[in-house]
Amino acid sequence: MFNPLTSRIIISPETRAVRASRWIIRLVLPVGWLALLTGLFWIGDRSLFHKLYYALIATPALISLIMQPTLSARLLRHPILIAYIAFASYMCLTLLWTDSDTSAQSLIKRPVYVLVLLLSAALMASDQAHLLSRTLRVAGVAAAISGALSYGYFLYSGHGILGNERFSGYGALYNPLLSAHVYGFFAAFWLASWFAARESSAAPLICLAFLSVVIIATGSRTPLLALSTTALWLCMLNVNRRSLMVILIGLMLGAVLLYLYPSAIMSRGLSYRPDIWIEALKLANEQPLFGYGYEHQLLLELKGSDLIFNDPHNIELAVLLAGGLVGLVLWTVLYTIALVYSWRNRSNPAVVIASALLIFGLVAGLTEGRDFLSRPKEHWFLIWIPLALTISAWIGASSGKGNGLESSQRV
Repeated sequence: MFNPLTSRIIISPETRAVRASRWIIRLVLPVGWLALLTGLFWIGDRSLFHKLYYALIATPALISLIMQPTLSARLLRHPILIAYIAFASYMCLTLLWTDSDTSAQSLIKRPVYVLVLLLSAALMASDQAHLLSRTLRVAGVAAAISGALSYGYFLYSGHGILGNERFSGYGALYNPLLSAHVYGFFAAFWLASWFAARESSAAPLICLAFLSVVIIATGSRTPLLALSTTALWLCMLNVNRRSLMVILIGLMLGAVLLYLYPSAIMSRGLSYRPDIWIEALKLANEQPLFGYGYEHQLLLELKGSDLIFNDPHNIELAVLLAGGLVGLVLWTVLYTIALVYSWRNRSNPAVVIASALLIFGLVAGLTEGRDFLSRPKEHWFLIWIPLALTISAWIGASSGKGNGLESSQRV
């Protein structure tokens, strides 16, 4: 604003706030997202991983949202965010009847952490559509390098090759299955990137090859199933020569893997999953409508054995147990909105990649997981990061540069 009495330009507080907010969005949030996506590979202490998220994403994003209240209000009207807020609010309501030992104050923070993650992705896309996609690509390269170096060190340390000993990872990664979920997330990213690229490039396939070896080395079969389903989803999105190549290569690799390393696939059977699911469904049937409450205590005893599990090994079953049919319906609405949008806008490469990660997470979560609302951990790579990327692709594809929500895409 120009002051004619002093002949000086006066910057209003609102303008300074917007500039500061954009500085946070363009410089701080990409660093935070890179730390979130790669931190499990290089940070040894999980508590430090949480602190990285609080310091580099949660706090800066909240400050940026406060500095731009008009934009914040518009972002909160995004369909996926509305669906998430409804789901999270209901899960917080179930704390009224949960038997959790954890304090309600601590549990309520977790849905807020997820909401801030989704909003941070929306902020970045509303300012510059390419910010998050470029950050994800850098993280994808880092994941491939991390996987190659980690598995190389694993072999150098005297461990066996594929099928002999399970690779669990280094840094904050300690569980073979959870590690496979994280590496599988990036494998799905590179598969979708190659599929959606307008020009052929060997880089995505090289990264995919490194990550595939690491996933097989974990001995975890669920990520392989999730990747196969992701490949089929990509083929459904766009039937062309690449989709036929994906199917043929997938069949060939599957046959080779079964022939060379049958024990890595078949030795552990179904790992009690059907028995666990049956017991979980029986328990859910006792409180079908509203469930047992968020973070309830769970013990599933398998008949005919001494085994007791505190995890239904299925994210949807976990939602059903915690929130009942009401919670499961809200959860389904959240994913339906994201997938319907993805299908209708499947010509957009960013949407294709985000939807592939959604499918990977959905399938991977069918045999593992209870922590659908948690602090930052591996489960975020299956649920909330793919949804955040979908929001980013949705807003980035919109025609309204100012707020990113007046979409010209089909919703």
